[in-house]
Amino acid sequence: MKKSEKTDKMTLVMELLRDFKNISKSDISLVGGKGASLGEMIGAEIPVPPGFVILVSAFEKFLEETDLNVEIDAALDSVNRKEMHTVEAASEKIKALILEAEMPKDIAKEIQKFFKNLDSKYVAVRSSATAEDSASAAWAGQLESYLNTTEENLLENVKKCWASLFTPRAIFYRFEKDLHKQKISVAVVVQTMVESERSGIAFSVHPITQDRNQLIIEAGLGLGEAIVSGQITPDSYVVEKQPRRIIDKNVQTQTKGLYRAEKGGNEWHDIPKEQGEKQVLSDKEILELSRIILQIETHYGFPCDIEWAFEKEKFFIIQSRPITTLSQVKDSPQQYINQISRDMSLTAIYYPFLVQTGLIKSPFGFKCKNIFYFSSRSFIKGYKTTEDDKQMREQIVKFVEKGKLTNILKTFETIIRQRIKKTETFVKTDLDKKSRQWVIDQFKKFHKFYLRYWSYHLFAFNLAKTIENTPYQRLLKENERLINEVRQHNPFLFFDEEYLPHLFSYLVKTFSVEKRLLYFLTPNEIITLMETENDIDWQEIRKRLKYYLLCKILDKEIIYSATKALDEYNKIVPQPSKQDISREIKGDIAYKGKVTGKVKVVLLKKDLQNIPKNSILVAPQTTPEFTPKLKNVAAIVTDEGGILCHAAIISRELKKPCIIGTKIATQVLKDGDFIEVNADEGVVKILK
Repeated sequence: MKKSEKTDKMTLVMELLRDFKNISKSDISLVGGKGASLGEMIGAEIPVPPGFVILVSAFEKFLEETDLNVEIDAALDSVNRKEMHTVEAASEKIKALILEAEMPKDIAKEIQKFFKNLDSKYVAVRSSATAEDSASAAWAGQLESYLNTTEENLLENVKKCWASLFTPRAIFYRFEKDLHKQKISVAVVVQTMVESERSGIAFSVHPITQDRNQLIIEAGLGLGEAIVSGQITPDSYVVEKQPRRIIDKNVQTQTKGLYRAEKGGNEWHDIPKEQGEKQVLSDKEILELSRIILQIETHYGFPCDIEWAFEKEKFFIIQSRPITTLSQVKDSPQQYINQISRDMSLTAIYYPFLVQTGLIKSPFGFKCKNIFYFSSRSFIKGYKTTEDDKQMREQIVKFVEKGKLTNILKTFETIIRQRIKKTETFVKTDLDKKSRQWVIDQFKKFHKFYLRYWSYHLFAFNLAKTIENTPYQRLLKENERLINEVRQHNPFLFFDEEYLPHLFSYLVKTFSVEKRLLYFLTPNEIITLMETENDIDWQEIRKRLKYYLLCKILDKEIIYSATKALDEYNKIVPQPSKQDISREIKGDIAYKGKVTGKVKVVLLKKDLQNIPKNSILVAPQTTPEFTPKLKNVAAIVTDEGGILCHAAIISRELKKPCIIGTKIATQVLKDGDFIEVNADEGVVKILK
């Protein structure tokens, strides 16, 4: 290349350095994995010490202006990873070339300018490779870092980071991971140095047990490099995510720690026995750090390996990368499903708080392994896997054959009437005069009732599908009668009209939180709130107001919010394509009859205010709030529901033709469409 051509090319490189604040995960090709992660976390309002990145373009400019490219490529071509001496020889040659070359003046000038803007005497200088820290490969430990760097040795340490791309272990690693054919470059992170009083590492998923509901924190006195290098044995704390609580602590005696030396660099200090024997982090600090760890995991959407430090009563996150040592387990809902059953009966449930998140255990002992709930604004859809549905029906048949149905409804009636009395007692109680533990215990009992209620409700629903047109239909009708009787006592059936406002008013007063957000907490999160004094990410909870997806998978609870929820839901339940949509929509018959009329689609509560007389109501499902409006409609069509859902029950009461479980009615039909509801055959026809 001619000198003039090289000069022209270099003029195109406009940017050599970039502040963390202007970096996101999409900039990995410019700033490397480490730099992209730090910028991404700052954007997510995670506490990260300020800094900047010397971009890949600066390194490449350095190589071009010093004419090192050809020599480095030639040295790498000579490597045979099976012969270690070739790796070492190439490394020595390349490192010497880089360290002996003079850094271009414009790069040096920019680095010094950004350094002064940090207004920090000490910085950490870390290598950040463009191919690093993926879910299958981690360069952690392969490249170099230089802590407590000062202005005097800043430029030299930057060159050392560039050179560390070619250490023997880094060269061997790129060949071992089959990365030698890829273009790999390196950026350099320069970050304000936290003078760590305490520090360590954390994994958002326990790397040994691989339990997705556990995280582990390791903590030591001084700088975290002592832990990373394995030179001290740290404390370890295991924290359960839901409900948030410390379940194991292993406190070690620390006799020495790594600290900043007066003239820069690091040095070992002896730690007094009294200090070294104490628990490094208090229980309150463990829970606070856990909150930050979960915030990071939630933001990224995958398990994270995190470096942290603590200085002047504040936690800082130094780095985060994917955990690369976990086995490939299924942690996304759609991976558990080949086909799903949409037959769950969901009456008047709008919030994660009220959704059944524990084990659904029927009276005959069967437990559903996988259950999914998706909410879009004011309605919710419930699903269980086809495998669970099949096993449940098989168990019901066996239960019927053994003649053990006699006391089912009596038991159901007993537990509901008991709950009504307990709810009335709770509402009359002055909670401010009770201990917080008493309120927690009462809430746990309330949720336990939900488990029992759902057991019987789901049992009756599956019984209806399994043994239709048998003498046991009498039991189902009795079940329906009981539900209607309870609705007259409390129209919401789930007792939230009285119980929840009373409980939530107490929580609002005690924890100064926004009342409506409480409904979007899961029961485990409610317990976490009460036990850990507001240890909840309210910004994340607010996202659930639009969409959330709550999954109970193999006894583990997963919840997604906002667009992530919608994306995951669409993977679980593919939406109908144009080919699926014809002039006819089929569903299940809830009450027979045939009518024609204009469509009124109701998706939100506000849509209930304007339902024309004799229109055909089309909704995801109906709830008790719909009841006053249903008297004037000609027919009812829903996406969801089963024989005991609200739409089915109310249509039989009002003698209105009703088709339920169409799955796509609200997506196909729109206000004003003229349709025929033929509930004798379970078909909706679009006339015009």
